[in-house]
Amino acid sequence: MNLQEQLFEEMKTAMKAKDAERLGVIRLIRSDIKNHEIDHGTADDLVVQKIIKKLLNQQLDALEDFKKANREDLIAETESKIKILESYLPKQLSDLELEKFIQEFVEKSATKYFGPLMGQLSKQLAAQADGARIAALLKKILSN
Repeated sequence: MNLQEQLFEEMKTAMKAKDAERLGVIRLIRSDIKNHEIDHGTADDLVVQKIIKKLLNQQLDALEDFKKANREDLIAETESKIKILESYLPKQLSDLELEKFIQEFVEKSATKYFGPLMGQLSKQLAAQADGARIAALLKKILSN
């Protein structure tokens, strides 16, 4: 079952359970997927994960703003949405796992330049690590 099918099934489950919060998040995800399909054609699991990651980053930005404004009601709601969005993404690599993966990748790679390595690593780790984390660890490894 691909991610879109999983979202559809969980949307039906959320409707039956009257889980308005989960239903709202799933509808938001499916809406963004539909918009992507209208603009760019079909969306595979990788595209769906990127869409969810984008929505997650928007919620994280909103959470920071709500914390600055001391909006406790919105903080709790946003944290709940973040947990729901994270449940549809693959497990993120820890810093130690990520550093080990990048170290091994650099050792096996023919090039030692940041740009090409970053491009290849970003494609391989797209759903498992944030680009900023990858870049920081790659710079650290290349500087040694």
